[in-house]
Amino acid sequence: MQIKNMAVRARLRSPWESIDLGVALARKHWLPMFLVWLLPAALVLGALAWFFPAHPGWSLFALWWLKPVFDRLPLFMISRTLFGAPVSALAALKEFFRHNRTDWLAWITLRRLSPTRSFDMPVTVLEQSKGTARSARISVLHRKHSGAATWLTLTGIHLESFFLIAAFILIYLFIPEQIVANIQWIPLIRGETLALEWASNILCLLIMAAVAPFYIVSGFCLYIGRRIELEGWDIEIQFRDLVERYRHTQRAGKKTSTSTSPLAALLLLCVLAGTSLAPAPQAYAETLQTPAQAQQHIDEILAGEDFHSIEQESGWRLKKIEEERGKIPEWIIELFEWLFKWLMQNSQEADDSSDINWGALLAKPIELLLWIGVIAGLLYLGWRHREAILNSLRWQHKPKTKPVAPETLFGLDVRQSSLPDDVCAEVMRLWRTGDQRAGLGLLYRSTLSHLIEDFQFQFGDHLTESECAQLVSQRQRSPQEALRPVSAPLSQFVQQLTGSWQQLAYAHRPPADEQLGGLCQQWQEVFGNDR
Repeated sequence: MQIKNMAVRARLRSPWESIDLGVALARKHWLPMFLVWLLPAALVLGALAWFFPAHPGWSLFALWWLKPVFDRLPLFMISRTLFGAPVSALAALKEFFRHNRTDWLAWITLRRLSPTRSFDMPVTVLEQSKGTARSARISVLHRKHSGAATWLTLTGIHLESFFLIAAFILIYLFIPEQIVANIQWIPLIRGETLALEWASNILCLLIMAAVAPFYIVSGFCLYIGRRIELEGWDIEIQFRDLVERYRHTQRAGKKTSTSTSPLAALLLLCVLAGTSLAPAPQAYAETLQTPAQAQQHIDEILAGEDFHSIEQESGWRLKKIEEERGKIPEWIIELFEWLFKWLMQNSQEADDSSDINWGALLAKPIELLLWIGVIAGLLYLGWRHREAILNSLRWQHKPKTKPVAPETLFGLDVRQSSLPDDVCAEVMRLWRTGDQRAGLGLLYRSTLSHLIEDFQFQFGDHLTESECAQLVSQRQRSPQEALRPVSAPLSQFVQQLTGSWQQLAYAHRPPADEQLGGLCQQWQEVFGNDR
């Protein structure tokens, strides 16, 4: 795996940016991944239809349950494609059994209902980790992005459901009204028509195969983003570029030094001859000490203050209590004795004292559980609505601290100190030199910096570029008294700049020169008075 050959830029991304990147990659390479998912699944569905023709519902359930088996080939293809070694659909199909050897039983049993399946699958398929090594790796990866992976799974489930319902509605709309009036809906709902059931199974198969590439690639991009954050791939690539640049300069230096090497050798010989004729300075060596003197010197140093410093520390510490292992504490025994006496109270009928009233005996623990539930519910409601309760009682509480302005957003430095004096001039200079991404990125991050510093927008890594633009538009439509209002030209400029930046950053489509000039002119109009 050569990280320098990645088809995308290795940088820190939020989980939602990683999912957007996965959707873009899945759109670009959708057809081969769709085919390598569909063909094995179609063979399995055909075999189930051949052996169990009277059970279409169970066949569809088995096909859905085997999704982790079919997800491995598209994951293998996108991993090779991302690192500059694409694999054809036919070559990937030949690797079907090889990629399904590792932990295949665990993935269709214990891990089948895992909500982070797309995020965890690369650890098995690409890293070939299992057992304790896999558990340790998963625990590290799940410290971040596991929530986004769970939402990705829920989104995939809803997409499949929506597409299936939409497909049925579309088919229904193409049926003539004369035929619809004569259709017997009760047998269809009960599943008594096997041919229609198997046709719906085929439709479900196509929908699952169509959604699978987006789900798999988005989870893989979450995994790649987490590895970039853990292993510092972006820093490694920068170091490699520095090494390549250094080697290039070294090769260029060697070419220039070959022409001047005789002259340099002659000058070196003259310098050596001059130094050999000069008188050497007289060196004075210290007198060696005897072992006894050395030992005495060592003892004097050890007796000094440097080796006898005394420090005093004070503070609260937990008292170390020696626990008696193997002995049950007395309070637990007393608790069980009290519970037993409490349960046995009134457990016998008044008429027949020899028979135990099991209804009353069971009612006691149920009553205890209900009281515990009521108390826990009251405590939860009190904690959940503590602010409203405090406000109603007019208690003074500590004011919220002012949020700290972020230093980076979407991998861009948004500090005011990082901006040049003349932003538009620097943008046009970078654009003319061919560094279009850096030029438009400077204009975009300077806009974010002004919005944060001058308009007190609270942008964070949990927001996307579009959501930041929506916040600006929302304040322009409904201004707040405590915050600086946003003008209509500023809101329109932020919307246009965000769209141009997304086109360049994710679709690699730079704006035209005239469009960039217009953006720079608008930037000067909306922020010129603040400079």
